[in-house]
Amino acid sequence: MEKEVYVKDITNNQEVNDYFLVVKKSMAVSKNNVRYLTLTLRDSSGTIEGRIWDKAEELWSKFEKDDIVFLNSRASLYQEKLQLTITDIRRVEESMTINDMMVFFPENQVGINSLQEDYYRIVGEIKSSHLKRLFEKMEERKDIMEKFFYFPASLGVHHVAIGGLLEHSVSMAKMGKAIVQVIGGNEDVISAGCLLHDIGKVEEIEIRGGFKYSDRGRLLGHIALGIEILKGIVSQIEGFPDNLYTALLHIIVSHHGTEEWGSPKKPMFVEALIVHYLDNLDSKVMGVREHMRDRMVDERWTEYHRVYESRFYNLISDDF
Repeated sequence: MEKEVYVKDITNNQEVNDYFLVVKKSMAVSKNNVRYLTLTLRDSSGTIEGRIWDKAEELWSKFEKDDIVFLNSRASLYQEKLQLTITDIRRVEESMTINDMMVFFPENQVGINSLQEDYYRIVGEIKSSHLKRLFEKMEERKDIMEKFFYFPASLGVHHVAIGGLLEHSVSMAKMGKAIVQVIGGNEDVISAGCLLHDIGKVEEIEIRGGFKYSDRGRLLGHIALGIEILKGIVSQIEGFPDNLYTALLHIIVSHHGTEEWGSPKKPMFVEALIVHYLDNLDSKVMGVREHMRDRMVDERWTEYHRVYESRFYNLISDDF
């Protein structure tokens, strides 16, 4: 699969026959009572809207949201914005690798090599011999580490980028190390909790015609899968303290904070509270930044964010 045309390079009246990721998909009705498909399409350079006017109902079943598709289309201007009028579209069925996915998702803002250096530095600064052994054992699991380093943290809310899961986890761990100096807490447990809280996402997400939620991910969720992964790693470490193991399990179980947000338990010790609030802070700030990157109505305001239930204002530092 070789992609040739990127969103950032598309011009008016250009024929565009290429691969894209479907970010949004919905059926709409025109003023003339004609049903048509409206799509948001993405590659690593940006997003663009697409419309299917002919055979809309027939083509509806040919692909789903989060699929990689090949489409035939032509670009045109509508209300001063480029969009693609699509005449045919098909789901990509062939197997794909992480390298293939890099065509459709931006790399995280920091860069994977830099984040990996930060990850190993944070792990190297852990003083607990038991936690050091835990991360040594995890590093032996190449199936876990490759996904942890390259997968996004989510498919549509925050850190939707190659390396997004690593960026989110490392960002939290950096903040955790800093906040301990102000409000206290066990730095080793906070660092480990930040790096492990979303580890279940390496099993919740898979590459299947794009990044998709796996069957186990849909049935169990990343919290249950994270517990399973941690149990498997700790079971290989002789003499790992039960209370430390339980504390790490609790951080994974409680990091969403409430049942409403998916956690069966609220955080019940200081380090778990810190991990929860850092997760909430980092995910929401990055989610808003990504929304501002792709969804500005003008230079000041974004479109309405469905998850965060607000529009967001671009505070320009040149104003003050």
